[in-house]
Amino acid sequence: MSLEDCHGDAVKAYSRGLVGICLAGLSGQPYSNIVDYITDGAKDNGIDGVFFDSARNKLYIVQSKWSSKGTGTIETGELRKFTAGVYDLLNEEWGKFNARFSSISSSISSGIRKDPEIVLIAAYNSDNPLSGDCQAIVDEFLKENNSESQEVVSFKTFGLKHLVRTIKAVKSGAKSDVEINLLQWGEQKDPYYAVYGKVSCADVAEWYKTHDELLFSENIRGTLSDSDINSQIESAILKSPQDFWYLNNGITAIADEIRRKPVGLGDQKESSYWNVSNIKIVNGAQTTGSIAKAYGKNARAVEGAYVQIKVISLDKAPLDIANRITTATNTQNRVEPKDFLALDAMQDGIAESFKKMGIQYCYRRGEKVLDSSKGVDVQELAMVLAVSGANIANVVVAKRNAGSLTDPNGHYQKLFEQPVIAPQAWEAVKRWRCANEAVAAYGTTINGRAAQLAVHGNRFLEHLLVRSAHKNIDENTVKTYHEALNNVIEELYSTDCYLAVLFKNAKKCQELRDRISNQITLPLDSKPPRRARTTKKKID
Repeated sequence: MSLEDCHGDAVKAYSRGLVGICLAGLSGQPYSNIVDYITDGAKDNGIDGVFFDSARNKLYIVQSKWSSKGTGTIETGELRKFTAGVYDLLNEEWGKFNARFSSISSSISSGIRKDPEIVLIAAYNSDNPLSGDCQAIVDEFLKENNSESQEVVSFKTFGLKHLVRTIKAVKSGAKSDVEINLLQWGEQKDPYYAVYGKVSCADVAEWYKTHDELLFSENIRGTLSDSDINSQIESAILKSPQDFWYLNNGITAIADEIRRKPVGLGDQKESSYWNVSNIKIVNGAQTTGSIAKAYGKNARAVEGAYVQIKVISLDKAPLDIANRITTATNTQNRVEPKDFLALDAMQDGIAESFKKMGIQYCYRRGEKVLDSSKGVDVQELAMVLAVSGANIANVVVAKRNAGSLTDPNGHYQKLFEQPVIAPQAWEAVKRWRCANEAVAAYGTTINGRAAQLAVHGNRFLEHLLVRSAHKNIDENTVKTYHEALNNVIEELYSTDCYLAVLFKNAKKCQELRDRISNQITLPLDSKPPRRARTTKKKID
């Protein structure tokens, strides 16, 4: 073997090592669990590593580049190959990949069908930024697969500093040490030490930027990239940063040690600095992640916001205190947006109308449908109203953010703007259930991109089926609509489009429905069998 060959083998080994460090750091998994997900080699389609993190519902896709000089990054040709390979991966075209993908294809396919956040990563051993041309390629890809209302795909570089920090964290247990400037602070000295007060949201964002998911290693979960609550937190801080402290429950953290810095100590309680060793956020991961995301969009707005924080020192505390705090702070009943529907007189009226039919209608926390053949809850009814109506925007919201359908501050008002007539609504519920079951059953008989269409396009398919002229909806009916929809997608957007993104785009879904109506007769202009007038009950 020549020296040149030896050098080439070393570069490959180093490049694969970058993938291992990157995936281990991002997922929190040990290297032994990551090795099978390193896919670098011939016919890797530009993808050197891929891992589905089921706990966070994130799909990490990595391209790595080792530079012998320690100055290089990813080149444009490599990046274009990578983005093309990402589409092939998301479409489950495993025939285009090497044997390394065979053993992990099942777990990756399962992850893709859970509609995860897609995180694309360029890993390299330098701190240089991507070139302008490479960044343009990234921006174009993100623009194609994200919308103003939802970020499905994100991109991050994993440079030298991040690599070094991750190696320390994974191998030697690096600590997440921070300095906290507490405003209007207080302290609890017995039976063990704790401090509390207001902290700048900009500081919290910097903690996350520095330590990432290491902040949540003692939490029952990390940040959830795509949730109703996170969107609301982010919106609140960007729209009214001065009100954020009033609107948010705050953050609870534990730390190995808390020491007040000897800077203007005195007795004043307005402001003080603290060195906090190995801080771990045990309640407030979503708040922290949302603050960091908002900071990336508008740092100036976030700088004007504050959040309450409580930090408990583990020094001199019982051994089990960390687990007890984590459990206690994450098991309190949380008020959900739809809980406020109990105050809506319209919901009282709907319940009364269903009751006259012998149908149980549940819209209050704690109520459960005893017999689905004679009952429905508000979340299911909202889904039926969204899917069975003529407005394609409702169908898109049903797929993109189902929780918004019963959120008084979300899509609820638009969905329930007209009263609901119980007999017609109940017929719509039964018809939607048939469509829902038929689409799910048909999805189990197919695989690859076709199966993804049944998963990601389920609400759209249900919409077509519920509003069709078919009296009976079965798997054969679904097959007809599925094949027609697939043909229209290929005609309009080709096979490169990521289906999870497509069905969350109202404009494209409108185009799809307009085109498919030419192939299959759909009474799209007819009124849905769901709305009429009910008597509203007044609140005393």
